[in-house]
Amino acid sequence: MSLTEEERQSEEARRKGFEDVTFIVTCTMKRRWAAQFIGMLQYMQKLGSWGSSRDVSFHADGDGDYRPRFQFVGDLPEANEGREIGVRDSGKRHWDAG
Repeated sequence: MSLTEEERQSEEARRKGFEDVTFIVTCTMKRRWAAQFIGMLQYMQKLGSWGSSRDVSFHADGDGDYRPRFQFVGDLPEANEGREIGVRDSGKRHWDAG
């Protein structure tokens, strides 16, 4: 059985990772950090809708009370550890979404 052109393009997109995936993230964190975190997510969405390239950073103070907990539900791809930047083992990571 041969595939239609639409089915072939859909299969090719799936193999390359270009198909949409929907998942749910439940996050628990101190209220005082939620506004910054949500703002970062909204800015990432805005940049995507604009087709604009920017770096977005998030500082997590390890000795403070920023201790988010996440639960993920859905057909998730394997997590990407990001690319280490700066001094080796500095903890700085970069994920390229573009």
